[in-house]
Amino acid sequence: MEKKEKWYNDIEANLCVILAIAMLVILSQQVFSRYILNTTVGWADEAARYMLVWFAYFAASVAIFKNAHIKIDAVLALWPSKARPYLKLFSNVVFFVYCVVVTYFSYNLVMDIRASGGISLGMGIPMWAVYSIIPIGHILWALRLIQLEIRLIRNPELLKDKEETDDEAVEAAIRASKEGRD
Repeated sequence: MEKKEKWYNDIEANLCVILAIAMLVILSQQVFSRYILNTTVGWADEAARYMLVWFAYFAASVAIFKNAHIKIDAVLALWPSKARPYLKLFSNVVFFVYCVVVTYFSYNLVMDIRASGGISLGMGIPMWAVYSIIPIGHILWALRLIQLEIRLIRNPELLKDKEETDDEAVEAAIRASKEGRD
């Protein structure tokens, strides 16, 4: 079971690596072609642009899984320290609801684009395929938020402010939660 969880937990990070390598190869080839061969490949810039968007969505999913996504900590400081863990859990619920709403509306957008039959100019691929990262990304975020919320509830140590704990204690709590699932 550990390998399945490990694979699932690393899928977005692995996709980020693949996309980063693909972008590096495509853009390096484009630079070589442009400055050495005095020619360009018409689809390269467009492909790299689309890959970068997909990369950003997958990287955000990785950040959510690691509880490293952007948060406004200044607002938390306004609340009493005893209320902060509950506020953190509540903020993840609000983020989850946002993901569900965006998934719904972006799915409708993708279906409308698909019905219109639009294709990209440089690559000739259907635009609905390009835009599909919006609902896919938000579904992944929602799943990662569920995982994160479960991990935070099982390990209240992870909810402590950085002033209250150090990085080693957080890592130990993460390890303990993973061992507890086995």
